[in-house]
Amino acid sequence: MYKNRIVGLIAGLVVVMLVVGCGVATPTPSLSPEKVTVSLDWVPNTNHTGLYVALDKGWYADEGLEVDIQIPSDPAAALKQVASGHTEFGISFQEEVTIARANEIPVVSLAAIIQHNTSAFASLKESNITRPKDFEGRKYASYGLPIERPILEGLMRNDGGDINKVEFVEVGFDAYPALIGKRVDVAWIFLAWDGVQAEIMGYDLSVIPLYRSCIPDYYTPVIVAGEKTIAERPDTIRRFLAATAKGYEYVIAHPEEAAKILLIHSPESDPELVRRSQAWLSPRYQDDAPRWGDQKLETWRNYAQWMYERGLLSVAIDPEAAFTTAFLPE
Repeated sequence: MYKNRIVGLIAGLVVVMLVVGCGVATPTPSLSPEKVTVSLDWVPNTNHTGLYVALDKGWYADEGLEVDIQIPSDPAAALKQVASGHTEFGISFQEEVTIARANEIPVVSLAAIIQHNTSAFASLKESNITRPKDFEGRKYASYGLPIERPILEGLMRNDGGDINKVEFVEVGFDAYPALIGKRVDVAWIFLAWDGVQAEIMGYDLSVIPLYRSCIPDYYTPVIVAGEKTIAERPDTIRRFLAATAKGYEYVIAHPEEAAKILLIHSPESDPELVRRSQAWLSPRYQDDAPRWGDQKLETWRNYAQWMYERGLLSVAIDPEAAFTTAFLPE
């Protein structure tokens, strides 16, 4: 397991030599690393690999940071902790940030971990569901999120289908088990994790990806910070993102080695799932963006407008205030 490194800042440090007696020098004590916390959105998985690589390689320490990556007991509370500045950084999603800002929770997206949406609506191939209209008369594994019905409705209406002919079955976070257990016919999954797991388990899935569908693309997940942290500790953010970007760039170039590092920090994970998931996801972190972490105003504007028009936001938000790329390394 990784052991926290305690190192002093050496960049810009001036050593003052005090000559005592026969020339013994007393150096100025080194500065302590700055402690910061990252609150994950869920258990460690391949969405987070770049964070653990940066930690393991000592790149946060090189930036004068002692980083504590935490798994919150209540992921829903993590966003508010970040917004208040009690936690410096967190992992969230564009839709969650957008809803938060509509409710005057001052959280801002700093970087897109994955450049395009990698989620999809999946069904067992034996169900013969090949298009959104085929959802009619089927059972859908619902997480209980307000955003699910408008997304499904948009996909189905665009294909001539009727959302009212779909039965929503609340399953909490057990959508994938409900699908392979045949308690439902359709589930919303992440291809990099559930999709890979289905392959390993020998299940043939039919998938309808959200990316390049009639639903606007959106960033999921993203790294977030509160406006208070941004205002008071901009240099901390720059140093954190410099090391984090280096971590994800390493994962993009070295998926096998990166998977091994993630498994060190998450030994309870299935090694084959982690390795295959990492191979699938590594080329998709940056994808067609000029650099890892980039975000476009167009993506934030289009999705916020889509949410507002469907009553998912109490008020329209300013998309320019919801994200920033100012702290990403050039």
